[in-house]
Amino acid sequence: MGSLHWWMRITGVFYLVQATIAAIVRLPVRVLAPAGTLEAADGADPVARLLVDTWILFGLEIAVVGGALIFWSRAPEQARPLVWLVLALELFRGIAHDLHMIGRGYDPPPFIVWVVIHLVIIATGYWALQRSRVVTA
Repeated sequence: MGSLHWWMRITGVFYLVQATIAAIVRLPVRVLAPAGTLEAADGADPVARLLVDTWILFGLEIAVVGGALIFWSRAPEQARPLVWLVLALELFRGIAHDLHMIGRGYDPPPFIVWVVIHLVIIATGYWALQRSRVVTA
């Protein structure tokens, strides 16, 4: 089993953990939203409900990507486009969004930590892709 195989599995599990945190635990809403947002979402506040439902949708998206990474890790050479997709998501949905949030005035430290995480995923994924290409060539 090569490095691309392991990268896909580790990243897939990480994505499933993220999905659980976002959609089930709702940690981002608890940490980033104003106090009482979850309670307001349980009530009639449409903005709070939209916020919570959006994080649930994001969690489901992450779960699908994580599941696909784990499933296709059995044939990583056939899944190279999926890996490139994940790297693009990490760059644009990850780093670009985190920088946007910092620019909008959110507390920078959590977003800086996430930028580092995204960079690690991108760098190791790219490394695994390159290593895989050399090994199979």
